[in-house]
Amino acid sequence: MPIFLDLPNEWIAFLVFFTIIMIFIAMTEVARKVFKLSPELSRKFVHVMVGILVSLAPFFLETKLPVIILGLLFTVLNYVALKKDNLKGMHTTERISFGTVYFPIAFTLLVIMFWDRNIVIFVMSMLILAFSDTAATVIGEKVDSKQKFILWHDQKSWPGSIAFFITTVIVVMSAYPIYAGLAGLQPLSLAHLAALAVFTGFIAGVAEAVSKRGSDNLTLTLAAGLGMDLYLHSMNNHTLLILGGWFAFSILLGYGAYKLHSLSLSGGFGAFLLGVFMFGMGGWSTMLPLIGFFVLSSILSKIADRQNKPDIISNKGSRRDIVQVYANGGIPLIFSIAWYLSDFSFDWLYWAFLAALAAATADTWETEIGSFSKVLPRNILKWNKVPKGYSGGISLPGTLGGLLGAAAIAAIAYFTVSLELNMELILMIVLAAFMGSIVDSILGASIQAKFVCPKCDKPTERLTHCGQETEHVSGIGWFDNDWVNVAGTLSGGGIFILTYFFYF
Repeated sequence: MPIFLDLPNEWIAFLVFFTIIMIFIAMTEVARKVFKLSPELSRKFVHVMVGILVSLAPFFLETKLPVIILGLLFTVLNYVALKKDNLKGMHTTERISFGTVYFPIAFTLLVIMFWDRNIVIFVMSMLILAFSDTAATVIGEKVDSKQKFILWHDQKSWPGSIAFFITTVIVVMSAYPIYAGLAGLQPLSLAHLAALAVFTGFIAGVAEAVSKRGSDNLTLTLAAGLGMDLYLHSMNNHTLLILGGWFAFSILLGYGAYKLHSLSLSGGFGAFLLGVFMFGMGGWSTMLPLIGFFVLSSILSKIADRQNKPDIISNKGSRRDIVQVYANGGIPLIFSIAWYLSDFSFDWLYWAFLAALAAATADTWETEIGSFSKVLPRNILKWNKVPKGYSGGISLPGTLGGLLGAAAIAAIAYFTVSLELNMELILMIVLAAFMGSIVDSILGASIQAKFVCPKCDKPTERLTHCGQETEHVSGIGWFDNDWVNVAGTLSGGGIFILTYFFYF
């Protein structure tokens, strides 16, 4: 990109760019107080203008390190301002939202992924966040409640979602050719430009609709960037028809799981996004192990639900929501995206994906198969007997089931994926996944939040029981089973990486 200001070095340019943004935010805050602007109007104006300003970063800075520091700095500053209730023109909303914190996080991640790979994708994603998200909010506030819906937590509207999609299509079709020309990229045909705009608008629109407390500032931006990259990569490799097939299959996966009551509505949309990126980027190599985990684990959950009494310990049943989808599949997705962005140069990232997914499978199978045990499980740390379903409880059938689950994922990859896997790698994947499930159990027994029902005096992970709020008795209040699952899958992938580089 051409540089606006020819300054002596990057760090002076960094200070100039940072100062420009801070001056603008300060001017907006002054204008809000002087002209008595409504908090929502002020916030939207800042959202649009800051989005435009940060999209200009490539015109001030050439290397990505100063830009990453800029994003991290604003993440900290926005979090502190939100907590101290400062800069109300940026933060004030009628609902609890961390959108101003997610904004610079998304900015930082986009820089890491696309600054060197395709700078135009970075710019376009920030413009979509600035304009499309604002259009959805403005339109959505003007409609009645009959046109509104909730997929996960935040209330959205059909007119707002349509406005988001249309605005994204306009932004991509009008701005992409300009920035691609400035970056010296090959121009797209009108057909490909329109298809890129529609594909990006749909993917980012779903990510915007499924949100909680402003998380759409992060999810829609990443979905837009990854969606554009995936389309362009498929176009250059002449595999757009295959991408279309994965797209259609992901729709069927999410909808089918929802209709079969394996996933909630939010879980179905989450599975769709997971499928588009994991299948589109990894193909059969990621699709078959993931489907194996999902289908086999869902069957086990259904059988366990029918054979056992309703679980009074667990806070969720066999119908998984979007949080559970990403608590189990989020870390494998990150590994698969990293493998894709490396242009498939580092196979160990794929094997780490398998280890993380196998860890999620091991944990699920330990719970479901352990529920059939004739004896009560024991706390992995204290070794006293605990109720079935208690996080941190282990049993012999459950432990063997966990090993079997990890081995099942490795076996699916070994027999169906063309990527070379030898028995040493298979053993490393299975053991790393099993160790990840052990970490899951240890965290579940130690720092996971535990509650007790004040009415029936029974232990539970639920926030409500017997129609009353439960009492927090141990563990970290916010560290629930979903966070434990994230830690378990991360441990599985991380242990594999450490073992792999130590061994080889």
